Order: sequence, then C-alpha cells, then structure tokens
Amino acid sequence: MKSLRLTSPNMKCPEAGAAQKILKQKGYYTSKVDSIYGEKTALATKSAKWDLGYADGDINSVFDFDLLEYLNGSKKPSLIMNQRSKARNKKSIGETAMMVAGQFIGVSEQPAGSNKVMFSNWYGITGPWCAMFVTYCMVQAKSKSFVKSQRYAYCPYILEDAKYHRNGLRLVNAIDAQPGDVVLFDWSKDGVADHVGIVTTAPGKAKTFTTIEGNTSGTNPSDGGMVARMTRNVSDVIGFVRVLN
Repeated sequence: MKSLRLTSPNMKCPEAGAAQKILKQKGYYTSKVDSIYGEKTALATKSAKWDLGYADGDINSVFDFDLLEYLNGSKKPSLIMNQRSKARNKKSIGETAMMVAGQFIGVSEQPAGSNKVMFSNWYGITGPWCAMFVTYCMVQAKSKSFVKSQRYAYCPYILEDAKYHRNGLRLVNAIDAQPGDVVLFDWSKDGVADHVGIVTTAPGKAKTFTTIEGNTSGTNPSDGGMVARMTRNVSDVIGFVRVLN
C-alpha cells in the first residue's frame, strides 16, 4: 500500500479506509470509517506506533506497509520494539496518560469557540472540555478512575472525589506531586475548581511547574479552545490529584 500522511487537503483513498478499519479493530480509531486520512486517523496511527514499541523519533502520523503488517500480525515486532513496549507499559497510569496527552498538543476546536473537538465528541457532551480531555487521556492509559461519558466532565467532581478518596483518586501536596498527576486550578480563589490539566514537570519546592491541558491558551486559561503545554503557578492550584487505578 502507499504511505498515508496528513496533507492539505486530506488524502482520500481506499488505503485510508483500510488503515482506519484495522486501527479501529485494534481500538485506536473510534470514528467513522470514511477513507479520509485526517487528524483522528493520524493520531490513532501515532498511538499504535507508541504501543508497538517504535523508537520515539519514529512515532509519527505516517501509516505505511510496515505498520499495517505489525497490526495484522504478518510481521512481528523486533526484540528492541518489544522491550520498549514493555517498558512503556510499566509506567504509572498518570505517566502513560501524560504521554497520551503529549500526542494531542495543538489540537483545537473546529470551528473556534464551538467546544466541538474530538474529546468532547468522544465523551458525548458539547461544552467546556478540559476535564473531558483529561478523562480521554486517562481512559487511554487504562485508568478505572475515569469513565467515558460518566466521569469526569466537571472539574469540581474530580476534586471532591479526591478529597474523600473515591474512585482511586487522592490529593497530594505540591511538594509530592509527580509527572502524570492531575492538577486542578482555582483562578478566582473562591474554593471551586475552574480548570484541570496533567502535570508534566512537578513543582517540588519551586513556585511554577508545567502541564498539558485541554481547552486552554495563553490568553484564556480555562476556555482557550486548544491542547497546549503550559507553565503554571503553584499559587493558582486548588489540588494535585494522584490517580491510583
């Protein structure tokens, strides 16, 4: 088959449909098989390469014959690929979710301001989607704490469950926070969680830390319409949450 990649306009061909079908069989692609090699198919391709143990530099959105053979079982991953895959599977749920989140940096609402994005479409609610983005990443990481279309789409519910140790969620201090932890923000300091993301660099004793967040931007932290890597202040945090299952 010919190699498939993101182009503008998107490639539309039978090979794209075949790629979508096998990616769907393997659980990476969840949308309609329309034979259009668009953003969702490309992201599914990257996820498949991650799980198969491709080298970090080779985890791209190109679907080629080698990937097809790995997915259909006619070609076996090499020893080093199996080792990478096994090592990646040893990561904590949070660390795995963080890696998933990193694949979506730059994904944004279409059209802008609509709250229509793959994460809200997947969850089943059209609305502010920062929590739905975190839920998507955690579900892809095999967390049982987060459930599609059930929990969580609302930041305060995450905080409340963590306070009472429900659904495998626990609050941790800022100094104990780790990459992969969930972080909730209270911009107005009114005791209500306004926004949520995934920690990528923990603060330790510092005043700032980094995250990957959905529905954010440099100009609107809680409704910015895109997935982005952000630097945040510990003073804006209402809770760091460890995901235990």
